[in-house]
Amino acid sequence: MAEKNAGKTNCGNEELVFLACAIKEGRRRRLQMQLALNNLAARRKRFLNLAFLLVLLISQRNITVPRPVRSCRRLQRNTGWWENVCNTYSDARFKKTFRVSRDTFNFILNRIAPFLIRQTVTEEPISPALRLAICLYRLGRGDYLYTISEMSGLGVSTVSSICQEVCQVLVDHLWNETVSTHMPQTEEEFKQKILDMEEFWQFPCCWTAIDGCHIPMKCPPGGLQACKEYHNFKNFYSIVLMAMVDSHYRFVWGSCGFPGNSHDAVIFRSTDLWSRIQEGFIPVIGKTVGDVTVPPLIVGDSAFPLRTWLMKPYTNAVLTPQQRNFNYRLSRARMVTEGAYGQLKGRWRVLLRKSESNQDNVRITTLACMVLHNICIAQGDAISKKLDLSLDVNGQKRDREQIRKLLQMRNCSGIRDVSLEANKVRNALCEKLWLEKETDKVC
Repeated sequence: MAEKNAGKTNCGNEELVFLACAIKEGRRRRLQMQLALNNLAARRKRFLNLAFLLVLLISQRNITVPRPVRSCRRLQRNTGWWENVCNTYSDARFKKTFRVSRDTFNFILNRIAPFLIRQTVTEEPISPALRLAICLYRLGRGDYLYTISEMSGLGVSTVSSICQEVCQVLVDHLWNETVSTHMPQTEEEFKQKILDMEEFWQFPCCWTAIDGCHIPMKCPPGGLQACKEYHNFKNFYSIVLMAMVDSHYRFVWGSCGFPGNSHDAVIFRSTDLWSRIQEGFIPVIGKTVGDVTVPPLIVGDSAFPLRTWLMKPYTNAVLTPQQRNFNYRLSRARMVTEGAYGQLKGRWRVLLRKSESNQDNVRITTLACMVLHNICIAQGDAISKKLDLSLDVNGQKRDREQIRKLLQMRNCSGIRDVSLEANKVRNALCEKLWLEKETDKVC
């Protein structure tokens, strides 16, 4: 009995040992399985992170990282003025601000934009449109550089250099296209100019008129000699703009830069055009008046020398009725220059204000205004009557002496007439014009 109980006890112990071993083995297997699952989850997480980084690197290859803008400025540049002009200004306000319409502005910009593009390293360059806008604002308004600097958010020296660069580009690249192209070169072109001048201004055989005006400026360096040369009879310092105008108020030739105290005859004789005319620039064509063949004529005032191709009024102390009538008709034809200068200085007011720049910069600025004047005429961009200095506040023509004084036009002393052939031409025209007045018919 005792042995039987001992056997049962041994069997129960073996079962307990087996059960404990089974439980231990199950725990070990569960622990191994949990470790395997944890390793699998960690590997999956690492794989996902690696895949995400790989996708991010691939996507970054197609994205250009903007280069940080280097600038030496202490204050941020303000570009809001030009954006405000482009987005909010009406066409009328745009033209009032820049003296040209949007179409004319875009036309000029398209022609000179390639020459205004700048490549800078330290900061973003100023756009060609903003450069042109600053220059036109300066030329049209005549405001001080500091005022434009505060308005546009640029430095004073930057505004000054922009104005000079744009003016230089206008002269270098658009002068031949807008000014020189209107100078006749062939006989047919001279005949067309003569017909237009006779139709609009009723003076026979004339193809252009010549006159000069003062461009005020500060006294240039050079001591007493410069003071004497640049101080004109109107009692301020200036350089002289001498130009020729056709019947449509367009400038066909211009010369600027001579000291304000120079005589008109001296200036004209010193130009290349005078030499070209002496060498036969004007074609040998003409109209027979009486016994005289009248060639194509340039009309000017008494300060110019009398030539067969350059007519001037009679300067006798006592004039006959025929001579007074001739002077009147010639003077009326010369009014085209006053109208052109009135529009030029009325639209581009920088020419009326005394410039603080040197004479070279003033010269380039004046020539650039002549280019813009012809562009506006070609584009049909009319000037407001309020800006035209040849008209009064009521839109009526001002008195001639008042116009010349307001436009600072020249009034040099007359010179003697020594050309006998030129006197014959002038006398023949004088008789012709007197006969037209007496008969009310064009001879």
